[in-house]
Amino acid sequence: MESRSTSVRRHAFVDLDRIVRNAIDSGSPLHDSTADLRADAYGHGIIPVARALSDAGVGGFLVSRFEDASALADAGVTGAVVAQSVGSGSGTIIGPLIGPELFGLDPALPGLPALRLIGEIIAVKRVGADRGVSYGYTYRTSKPTTLTLVALGFADGVPRVASNKAPVRVGEFTGRVTGRIAMDQFVVDLDGTPAQPGDEAVLFGDPVRREPSILEWADAIGVAAPVIVSRLGRRIERLYRA
Repeated sequence: MESRSTSVRRHAFVDLDRIVRNAIDSGSPLHDSTADLRADAYGHGIIPVARALSDAGVGGFLVSRFEDASALADAGVTGAVVAQSVGSGSGTIIGPLIGPELFGLDPALPGLPALRLIGEIIAVKRVGADRGVSYGYTYRTSKPTTLTLVALGFADGVPRVASNKAPVRVGEFTGRVTGRIAMDQFVVDLDGTPAQPGDEAVLFGDPVRREPSILEWADAIGVAAPVIVSRLGRRIERLYRA
C-alpha cells in the first residue's frame, strides 16, 4: 500500500461571498433581517460569517450563547441576540430570521452550498475481488479494484450512518463511502480510477463543479443538512474566501 505519514489536511472551505449572495437572494431586506448564526454559524465559523454579513448590512444576529455574543462584540459586530431552550432570549430579533438558506442547507429555499468539505487521501491500494473493507466487512469488493483511504472520520463529525451510502468525489470519479466509517478515516472504492496519496477527496461541496452537495448527503443518509455541517469538528480547518 502506498501511503504518506506526514500530517494530513482536513479542510472546510467556506465561501463568504456566497453566504452574502444567499442572504440577498432570500428576498428580505438585509438591514431588516436577523441572521441565524447558532451552532457556530451551522459549523461555518461564527466570527468570519458575522463580519461578512454585517459588512453587507444585515441588521442582527441570533446566537446560541452569551459567550458568542461577547465574541462578536469583541470582533466589532453588534446586534447579537442570544437564544435560550424556547421563546426567550436577550434582545429582540429584527424582522425575518434567515438561517439554513444562508448556507444553502434548505432544499425548499434558494441558495447554493457555501462549504466544501475536503479530506486528504493518505493511502491507495489495489485489491482483488471479494475483499472485505473496514470494520465488520459490511462491504466486499465485487471485482479487482482500487481502494483509497481518506483522512476524515466520525471524530471529525462525519456521520457514521453515511457508511456505504454517501457520495464522495475523487478527481473526476464520484464513488461513495465504502464500508464503515472509522474514527479518523474511511475508505472509497475507486472502481479502478487512479489516485495517489496527497490527492483530495470531496465529501460535499459545490454542485456547480459536479461535486456532491450537502443536500445529496442529507438525502443519502437521512440526516438534515444543518445537522451534518453543525457537527463538523475542530480538527477540520476552516479556510475562508471573500
